[in-house]
Amino acid sequence: MLLSLSLSIFAQDCYTEATQENIRLDYCQLWYGRTFQGTIGDNNQRIEIRFIEISKDHESPFKYHVKGKSRVLNNVCDFDGYMIVEQIMILNETKRDCHEPDLSGGIVYGRYQLNENPDQKHVGRFTGVFKSMFDKSPNGPILNDTWFGQEEFNSFFGNWANYDKSKPKYCSWGFQIPLSKNEDLFKHYNKAFYLFNFKYMDKGWKTYVLSNLNTFIKVPKNYKIDELRLADDFIDYSSDEIDQAIKEEEMKWWE
Repeated sequence: MLLSLSLSIFAQDCYTEATQENIRLDYCQLWYGRTFQGTIGDNNQRIEIRFIEISKDHESPFKYHVKGKSRVLNNVCDFDGYMIVEQIMILNETKRDCHEPDLSGGIVYGRYQLNENPDQKHVGRFTGVFKSMFDKSPNGPILNDTWFGQEEFNSFFGNWANYDKSKPKYCSWGFQIPLSKNEDLFKHYNKAFYLFNFKYMDKGWKTYVLSNLNTFIKVPKNYKIDELRLADDFIDYSSDEIDQAIKEEEMKWWE
């Protein structure tokens, strides 16, 4: 299951497995109090995930108990569940070229199961695998934000299935950018931005995209072309639209 979130060939050379030596550290800070951006289903519907409570199991150092909320459009659901750490990789700085600032101090891999409240609407179960990059600090592992926007470096990847046993839906989320099923929601551009596919704007993404416009997201008129683009190749939005989007994104929907 972890193959989809595996290390690159270069990273494999730079990281060494050290699960037993590091498993008793507390990794809660990597996920607690963060809103993750996600995509669910074949049409890239936006979903948001917020971890509200995370605690390390008293008996198993591999297990974490979690509580939080999910949101799709205006439908907010409570969930609880667990995360299991399966592997911890630590950066080997003694190897050549393995001390670059782009690399994190470590990477934690695992699997998760999150169960939405069956008494609420449009609920089900999330299952899958995760990968989070971290750095060490005096207070324990902390999020490595060098790759904060890189979807393959800090991500949850799996499925959501309704409790009525209907066919599971693809579902993934990340700190800023989620992995999409058909790789057609976001893509890197010019090593500085993500391009957003306008065809999915009405799938809950408008306020998120506009609130981050020109910070790390641009909206091209033609998403499919790969060559360098001119200024008029992008869609413009008014300052009023952007300001309204920022206000909506700042709302604490999980409270």
